[in-house]
Amino acid sequence: MPEADVVKTGINGLDEILFGGFPRGNTILVSGAAGTGKTTLGVEFVYRGARQFHEPGMIVLFEVAPDKLVRDAALFGWDLRELERDGRLKIVFTTRQVFQQELLQADSVLLAEAAEFGARRLFVDGLVPLPEPNGGDSRDAFHLLAEGLHRENLTAMLALESTFADAEAMRAPEEFVADTILRLSIEPVQRAVLRSIEVVKSRGHEYALGRHSFRIVNGQGLEVYRRVQAPRGVKREGGASFDPTSRVTTGIPGLDELVNGGYFVASTTLVVGISGAGKSVMALQFIAEGARRGERSLMITLDEPPAQVLRNAHSIGIDLPSVIDRGLVHLWYEPAQEFEIDRHFAQIEAIVEDFKPKRAVIDSLSTYGSSLGASERSFRDFFHAVVALMKERQVTAVYNHENPEMLGMSSMMGEFKVSSLVDNIILMNWVELGDTFRHALTVAKMRAMPTRRTTHECEIVNGQGMKVLPRPLVGALPMVPFASYVGLISRAPERRGQVVPERAL
Repeated sequence: MPEADVVKTGINGLDEILFGGFPRGNTILVSGAAGTGKTTLGVEFVYRGARQFHEPGMIVLFEVAPDKLVRDAALFGWDLRELERDGRLKIVFTTRQVFQQELLQADSVLLAEAAEFGARRLFVDGLVPLPEPNGGDSRDAFHLLAEGLHRENLTAMLALESTFADAEAMRAPEEFVADTILRLSIEPVQRAVLRSIEVVKSRGHEYALGRHSFRIVNGQGLEVYRRVQAPRGVKREGGASFDPTSRVTTGIPGLDELVNGGYFVASTTLVVGISGAGKSVMALQFIAEGARRGERSLMITLDEPPAQVLRNAHSIGIDLPSVIDRGLVHLWYEPAQEFEIDRHFAQIEAIVEDFKPKRAVIDSLSTYGSSLGASERSFRDFFHAVVALMKERQVTAVYNHENPEMLGMSSMMGEFKVSSLVDNIILMNWVELGDTFRHALTVAKMRAMPTRRTTHECEIVNGQGMKVLPRPLVGALPMVPFASYVGLISRAPERRGQVVPERAL
């Protein structure tokens, strides 16, 4: 469709799911229960048109007094009175009966005024199903209204009142006549609420299917977040780790040798292990190694606030504040309370687009799992979207995941089965030998590279971080090396050559 035929809303994120905007001249029906945001959406549609796109607009009110509308709009930074003084906005306060009679007339004064005013956009707040004067179908009356709006080439948004919370119950005959239908909803999620918007239909163009999240933000207006499951395009879905020679070093002494010199560029590495096994330490060293090489790195943390991350980095000899100040590291923390996954993913996209990191760490995936609830599909869809984003941007990413099993693993990812989406898997665990727990590391998977699934001992030293110890251990160490045992990841490691007594008959 030619660009001139599209009406951009100017609402943050909405034009993206509309693939540019509404076809000009469409009659747009906005349905939803009370409190879902219909008025805010319609007013912003007219305001953005007048302010950003030089398209004068008209707002028709039935119950909300103009002064209250102006007051409420000011909370979002919208000066409607200024637009009125400049001749770019007209607010009409009337009754539904007068409005219905006006628009059903061939010589409607209201439409004539809109034409004289040069209005290109119209918002009607609080429309109810139009009665047919002769007792006929209300969709016939709405059809006459739509024809009148079309004659004046108005792109009109009509907020239809509904007392039903259920989407199917609120269906109205007007929906069959309208060119575009936006359905707004608000639903409880545990003790929080989630707003969503769905383009049910829109004649004349394509749009992103499904329900997308949105928020109403003071000082700004609506923010719409495309659902994380929606495809982003062939380029992203086809992104891959295609460089067969370059390696991204891990920053862990002794680990590069186990992973063939480092990770492939744009590869995905999953570090799985119980809490305290060293996953976050490895992540910090991976980030610090990137800074040492002058590479930008992104670290996303959901569990620990920035001050705690900086403290942890300092304890292993990493001066994280200095590399942040130099623009080499972006540390982003978002608490997991009242998590909105569409919004969160949109923020990740924006950061990756703006900061352009070469490395990324997410700590940790298990927090996403608990925040998204019990839905395995939701977690997998989100993780697939993040992996596709990082591969498209050729970001080498490491994802930490806490496995609740302490000694021995029956499943690397527990209930979240995403192992097939990653290139590399590193297992971290504790091994109990005598009365001591010791750190263990196993490279379980490396896609397109040879892998020796040998368990190695690690140690974490204050001021230095983690290192993988050589096999066999050299020097007079008080404990027997891992090389002297078999079954380290099982619940019962045994010494090599140990005589196992026969079972009693």
